[in-house]
Amino acid sequence: MNNTLFRLTVAGLLAGSLGVAGTASAETLRISSGVGQQHFWGGEHMDPFIEAIEAADIGIDFEAYYSGSLVTPGQELGGLRDGIIHVAAPLLAPYHEGRFPLSDVTQLPTLETNSELVTDALLELMDSEQELKDGKSFYEYELGEKGIRGWPVGATSAYSLATTGIELKEPSDIKGLPIRAGSPLHTILLEELGATPVTMTSADSYEALSRNTVEGTILSVADWPSYSFEDLLEYAITGISMGHWESYLAMTEETWQGLTEEQRETWDRIAREIAMENARYIDEREITVRQKTSEEGTTFVQIEDLSEDMQAHMSNAASQTWIRWIEQLESNGHPAKAAARQWAELIMARGGQIPEGAAEYLQLN
Repeated sequence: MNNTLFRLTVAGLLAGSLGVAGTASAETLRISSGVGQQHFWGGEHMDPFIEAIEAADIGIDFEAYYSGSLVTPGQELGGLRDGIIHVAAPLLAPYHEGRFPLSDVTQLPTLETNSELVTDALLELMDSEQELKDGKSFYEYELGEKGIRGWPVGATSAYSLATTGIELKEPSDIKGLPIRAGSPLHTILLEELGATPVTMTSADSYEALSRNTVEGTILSVADWPSYSFEDLLEYAITGISMGHWESYLAMTEETWQGLTEEQRETWDRIAREIAMENARYIDEREITVRQKTSEEGTTFVQIEDLSEDMQAHMSNAASQTWIRWIEQLESNGHPAKAAARQWAELIMARGGQIPEGAAEYLQLN
């Protein structure tokens, strides 16, 4: 059976088991995660969300699938549209290259930010009616026009630059170093730092790191246990965020409209509550993992403890990442500058900072 026929067959079976056209008016929804329960978006977001919805006794139950067993990372949008799944937890927007262009805004480098701050900012951004282009808000531009309903999951903690042991003390130490990038925006940042980006998912990078095919990665420390990186990563620069990876709890608009008013109100409330609970858990896990790996020999270096040249190099790379991301998307017709300015304002309103050069470019000083 070819892949297309298989997908159509599965969608047909699901439609038969879940009601007319597979809408969400039926009792059981298929909810799928591309990550496993050991990941903070599996065991600490999807599971609590399922438990809270089912405990609310509003007539919704779930069949849960983990680790991409039903829909693999980057295929969630197609899985939702084909009716293979009814809920993506999460829809990993950065892996849908080109489909959610503005959603990478949360990956722009920042200072003094954590998961709770960024998740709260994204909730406000998604609720905002501020026009970005052609009468569309961020939510309408990214999700609404694609027929998708979405809510944030907890943002990752701040991404750090970590290596398998190479100490990055001066700009020359990064030059040409092969480092794993998880998204186009990470690629821009690594190029600005002078590294050689190697694009792959975190799940695929364990072997590459263990064999030194890549000698570093951009990833949050809280994420290390999800991929068994604690024994591989021995040096990390902290104090400057390489951005926060965000994704969406998502369903189609058709599925959403198939819910009753009570179900929609309860779903929306719980999705928001679980997102913030997930964010607080991630911030706590960041501290715990950092303490544990530090005790086991990993070296964490604050950016202010590096040389002035290195600090200036990283700060300039962070600013240039904002500028290049904006200008690349603007050249393709996307309202990246308006989105970046709105995002920067939300971050700063919560006590976070953005790189000085980026603030000047956006005329926020």
